[in-house]
Amino acid sequence: MKFGFVLPKTINIEDVNRFAQKVEELGFESVWVADHIVLPIEQTNQYPYTEDGKFTASHDDPQLDAFVLLSILASATSKVAVGTSVLIVPYRNPIVQAKMFATLDVLSRGRVLCGVGVGWLREEFEALGASYQDRGAVTDEYLQVFKSLWSSNRPQFNGEHYQFSDVGFAPKPVRGKIPIWVGGHTRRAVRRAVKYGDAWHPTRQTPERVAAMVPYLHSYCDEHGRERDEIVISLKRTLHFTDIGMGVPSRIQSNAALINSTKGVVEDVYRCEELGITQLTFDFQTSAIDDCMKTMEHFAGKVM
Repeated sequence: MKFGFVLPKTINIEDVNRFAQKVEELGFESVWVADHIVLPIEQTNQYPYTEDGKFTASHDDPQLDAFVLLSILASATSKVAVGTSVLIVPYRNPIVQAKMFATLDVLSRGRVLCGVGVGWLREEFEALGASYQDRGAVTDEYLQVFKSLWSSNRPQFNGEHYQFSDVGFAPKPVRGKIPIWVGGHTRRAVRRAVKYGDAWHPTRQTPERVAAMVPYLHSYCDEHGRERDEIVISLKRTLHFTDIGMGVPSRIQSNAALINSTKGVVEDVYRCEELGITQLTFDFQTSAIDDCMKTMEHFAGKVM
């Protein structure tokens, strides 16, 4: 089992560096950043991972650019993988995104993970001039653009939403590719992971719900000539210990958050492993960096 942690929202560069270095020091696999560019001032009811659709973040929470943050995390560390959980693919030009990922991968010596999603916040799509209705189809095409640019000596693509041909693209990623981790909990997300990705990375789901989707993932792998164990099965949730003196913050809690005693958290991790989940990524109930690092240290002492 491998573990990753999402950088809490902060605009303090020292905290960003301390957090990334602590993830690496504790021997975890990866450190991740989220992706929002703008948020509506009025509370939404669209968020898929709370009972009432309210988003867990406020419109005035700091939303730093994902690519710039990745570059900071990579420069502050030397071994830990750095990734997006998840980048909203339809928001940006695909060639520009592919270039930014490849640049980060080269400069970090092959440590980048490309976590992707289709997005859910209609108002954010509208503010960016992106199509909410076509977001799934656009994501599928853009992922194919990424893979062509990263691997082909003469990349080209001719789709319904994007076309290009006869361009040079260098440098290529260090490993000849950048692993694509596909977010989302639906069957379409699973199909996208098998067709274009290297990991299925759902969020805010129970381990049992993830496990219930695994037979479908395996059958789709068989149908498309993928080895079943080629696809990492990852789950992202909130982590919070109730017995290390931090209480439970009053902020909105997303579905399936892992808020429990130390014993309960450890049992959950073992349960995930038994169910075939091979990677766990966690974010936090708080943005206080010291509390987040205390949570990681306690977690490392119990499961590493």
